[in-house]
Amino acid sequence: MRREGRGDAPDHPSAPLVLAALDEAKDVWVGGGDRRVFSVGAGASAPVQAFPRECFDLTTDGDRLIGALVDDALKLTTLFATDGSGQRWEPMTLPKPVRATHGHGYSEGLPLPPSPDGGFLDTSPFGITVLEKGRGRVYVLRPGAAQPEGALQVEPGNEQDTWRAQATPHGVLLLLIINYRQTALVHFSLDGTLLGAIDGSQEDEDEPLWGGTGVCVLDAARALLFLQDKTLLVSLPGLQVLETLVGEWTTSVSVTPAGPDRWWVGAEDSDAIFLLTAEPGHPLRLRAEKRPVSPGAPLMHMGYKTPAINWTEYTSAPLTVSAPVSETWRAVVRNDGTACDSVRVRVSGALVGARVVDVSVRYRGQPLPMVSENRVNVVGETAGLEAGASAELEVTFKPRSEGSGPLTITVEPRSWRYLGDGEPRFLAVEGHPAFAQFPLTVD
Repeated sequence: MRREGRGDAPDHPSAPLVLAALDEAKDVWVGGGDRRVFSVGAGASAPVQAFPRECFDLTTDGDRLIGALVDDALKLTTLFATDGSGQRWEPMTLPKPVRATHGHGYSEGLPLPPSPDGGFLDTSPFGITVLEKGRGRVYVLRPGAAQPEGALQVEPGNEQDTWRAQATPHGVLLLLIINYRQTALVHFSLDGTLLGAIDGSQEDEDEPLWGGTGVCVLDAARALLFLQDKTLLVSLPGLQVLETLVGEWTTSVSVTPAGPDRWWVGAEDSDAIFLLTAEPGHPLRLRAEKRPVSPGAPLMHMGYKTPAINWTEYTSAPLTVSAPVSETWRAVVRNDGTACDSVRVRVSGALVGARVVDVSVRYRGQPLPMVSENRVNVVGETAGLEAGASAELEVTFKPRSEGSGPLTITVEPRSWRYLGDGEPRFLAVEGHPAFAQFPLTVD
């Protein structure tokens, strides 16, 4: 099982918190964001012992540990296997990636430059994936294999994007959450062939796919796509929507196998855990469970090193606006991380782009000027939010015609960045944004 977190390491803030358990948790390996991994023994009660190698991420494959090493630029350099002692270190040869094109308007014709951000490991019943979003690479290691079976090269992801990858018997399934909002699920064979894709058109030609939070490969014929307001059961390899399931996943989820036809599903920044069962021929079941292992005493405090804007008061319930009366959506955000230099409020949706409604925003009691962006967004920029500070947000919708569709409201922390000496500085999204989506009807 692996849980991602924001570490306290000043030099490598994007390094994950790793957790790998062998032999029913008799040996537990924990890493705290500083690229070191420690064995703490059963129940987190044994003396801490340093792992002999530096790791960026770590997971399990049967009775062995699989680890990823990166260089000072966060570029993946080595994938290795070892036993529980960590003493016999067996590096693997990384295959040359095969080029594949995922499309779906991702780059809009402008390929992004590589920006290494580490090598993240994920597990499915069909193997381990090693994902380098910043370089656009994903490797697939089959269970028990001595070397990865293959690798793909796609356009690199942006720092504002979230990627997930899971191995399938046919290749690899990639979940791409673009700029925190637009979502695409693509399925490739390891020779670069596109086997299937879903971006919302399979559900409704007028409704894009928004708010991806996670993906889970169930078996050779089925996978789950977790969205903020529902879960889709899709077919493999073609990614046809088989069933829409009720459920809200407002934050990113991680999924790890828990035995035959069973998976643990955990939400980001939450101790809640769910047991998913998906036996062939039986309905899917997802129920809350007690934590499977007592967490014991904390080894270290995992603090935020970047801004982290969260909702403290908001609703994702459907909103109806009836002419000629305007309606106002209200929320409160709080910065649970470090201070940011600027806050950007974004309201997105087809109804906004089509001017079915006019949008006005008040932030901290003051009107926030909004401008159009990319035909479906209106955005406004305001002063930064201090660490621990809260702010009220009011978004008012004035009807102009009739229609219905999904609406997304995002509050993004932004900070000044520098490209180098003599180069102009610029504002970039940094940290965790608050994100809400709900249906909007105008009649």
